[in-house]
Amino acid sequence: MKKSMLNVITLALVLINLVLTVILTFSLVSTNNKTNSLITKVAQIIDLDVGGIQTDGTGNSSQVSIDDIEYVQVVSGDTNNITISYTEGGKNHYVVLTVSIGLNKKSKDYESKAASITNGMNLIVSQITTEALKYSYSSVTTNKTTIESNLLASLQDMFQTDMIYSVTLSQIMVQ
Repeated sequence: MKKSMLNVITLALVLINLVLTVILTFSLVSTNNKTNSLITKVAQIIDLDVGGIQTDGTGNSSQVSIDDIEYVQVVSGDTNNITISYTEGGKNHYVVLTVSIGLNKKSKDYESKAASITNGMNLIVSQITTEALKYSYSSVTTNKTTIESNLLASLQDMFQTDMIYSVTLSQIMVQ
């Protein structure tokens, strides 16, 4: 009699354990799904999606083929060189830049914006000069990538397009 009572108690405890395990599993799965959904939304906001593919199917700018990029040399007057003068310590110093802009030919507004970029070279040269003057003449070469990324953002904003894919400072001469 004592042995059968212990069997009944053990069976009851096993059933209670099983019920509590099922409840715990369903609550953890639900919480895990909510957490996964939150992480996915945050990753989409800051564009960390796996493979760089956005959820709207457009992809990001890193998926542009090299064949789809047209490079336009920025000209100042008749030359490709943009000269920026600095005065420091009573001396004149010059920085000569050669800048090219990469345009995404597959962009939806390529046809309409490409002509405005060609016509707006004076504005582009002015923007380049303004950005380069934020740095001392000796630190322009060390801040090349920062200048390129700032110019890219400002030109995209100025022309209101993401067709401008890249800005490249190919030659920097400091005198």
